[in-house]
Amino acid sequence: MPADISFPLFLFLISMASPFGIPLGETFLIISAGSISGKFTDYVFFVTLIFLGLVIGDISSYGVASYFETGFIKKLRKYDWYKKTYELGESFFNRYGALSVFLSRFLVLGLGAPVNYLSGFSKYSFRKFLISATSGELVYAMLYTYIGFAFRGSSLSILDLILDLSLIAITILAGALALILLNKYLKDGRRHQ
Repeated sequence: MPADISFPLFLFLISMASPFGIPLGETFLIISAGSISGKFTDYVFFVTLIFLGLVIGDISSYGVASYFETGFIKKLRKYDWYKKTYELGESFFNRYGALSVFLSRFLVLGLGAPVNYLSGFSKYSFRKFLISATSGELVYAMLYTYIGFAFRGSSLSILDLILDLSLIAITILAGALALILLNKYLKDGRRHQ
């Protein structure tokens, strides 16, 4: 454990706040934590600290969304477009919820907070959410801290690579979603003719 407690405390608080979608540069800090780890025990300490902060943040953001869902939904039910969108969202989470929660933790950076809120709003199973989020956060904490640990001294170039890979993953997922929606639209159009 590092002698100075201020950075670990700061890292824990950032890890706890990031699942709410507050842009605090969490990935950079996690890689930095790995790069200042002198020994493997420091690496394990930082992974544990980051992991606990992330899981507490995930549970909290899911809980906030779930708690405020009723009031929020009441206002939105006035609109016809919302009813259909809500049904589609609920269907999506019942079908792909666990995978989307898991992958949004470490592969598609930046989507963790929206997925947390959507999970809470849609009343997605807390048990499934917790298992998927916890598994993904463990991969995230271990992987990104290890990147800093293994590549001490070149963290900035590694961070650029990670951000580029995240943008590529988002582009691929958006393209796949567009193809799925286009396919569905074309099938629906054929049925109505």
